[in-house]
Amino acid sequence: MDKVVLDVSGSVPFKPDEECEVWTPAHRLKCTNGGVCERPDLNTLKFFLVGDTGGLPIYPYTTYGQNKVAKALSQMGEEKSSEFQISLGDNIYYTGVKNIFDQRFESSFEDVYLGDAMQKPWYMIGGNHDHFGNITAQVAYTTFPSLYYKISYKFSEKGISVDFIMTDTIVLCGNTRDVEDAGFFDMIFADVSADPDNPKDPKAAQTQWKWIERQLNESTADYLFVAGHYPVLSISEHGPMKCLVEKLNPLLKKYRVSAYFAGHDHTLQDVFIDNETEPLMMHYIISGAASRSDRSKKHEGDVPPGSSFYPTGFNPLSQLGFSNGGFVFVEISDQSAIFKFFTGKSEQKYNCSILPRKFH
Repeated sequence: MDKVVLDVSGSVPFKPDEECEVWTPAHRLKCTNGGVCERPDLNTLKFFLVGDTGGLPIYPYTTYGQNKVAKALSQMGEEKSSEFQISLGDNIYYTGVKNIFDQRFESSFEDVYLGDAMQKPWYMIGGNHDHFGNITAQVAYTTFPSLYYKISYKFSEKGISVDFIMTDTIVLCGNTRDVEDAGFFDMIFADVSADPDNPKDPKAAQTQWKWIERQLNESTADYLFVAGHYPVLSISEHGPMKCLVEKLNPLLKKYRVSAYFAGHDHTLQDVFIDNETEPLMMHYIISGAASRSDRSKKHEGDVPPGSSFYPTGFNPLSQLGFSNGGFVFVEISDQSAIFKFFTGKSEQKYNCSILPRKFH
């Protein structure tokens, strides 16, 4: 390979194809930002939604739950012939990485997600914990195009189209709290439920807001999904994110988005609410249990009664990952998008389906 890219932390060069073995090498990004992955050979498009995969900052750098989920993903991915993974932030706990050579890339990710299915593209976004570290290093290492970007797929002979608008909600809304100097147990027992105050860079936030609305307005896809780390609505520990409720939610409804994907809360949820302006049900899918999970229903009263699903039984020691964790498997056809919620033991807990936008 002739092209050499500079290390984001200084001047040490690295070759992307040598450094980026699992975290989406550059040649896998043809589906992003104007490019479309066309798969007429597929009758269905299958992928995983995982969030908060970040392991631990101390040995063994992974959690019990993370290993359970990783094995389940690998096995199911091969059985189902999945195409990719969407990872919803908090990729490295608790303070991200220092540079592209940080050993946490290996110990908390590369050495965990094994098997052929896990070598397929990982489409990543940053979470609040990633932004406490060198988020630019994650972008460089994974070679995902930028902090926010678009993914487009077209599959089957019918040309079913799917757009994913990948956002950086930390840039949009700000970070939760400064934990860069916090100790390990400080992080475990910290109160992290408060909303961020404001974006660190209002100009950068405004630029992204304009980009989001432009992407939504221009999309004619049969299925249109938006992904971000912070949830818009959630019944769990963090609850609804005020910034997104006020600014993003109206856009989701206006442009008839099929569903919003998030992590942040270490749960699996489907919050579904009628769109007041369109004859459709709006789904807010949370998959944040890929390395730790809890059973908090702290904000159950913040959404309409009966509008959410929460699989119980997760161990309350969330931050240490002493539970089976969970993930979401998605299968899209010309008829519907089906979301199946699984524990790390591959036990299905729930499923829901969403119709194509043209059917609404």
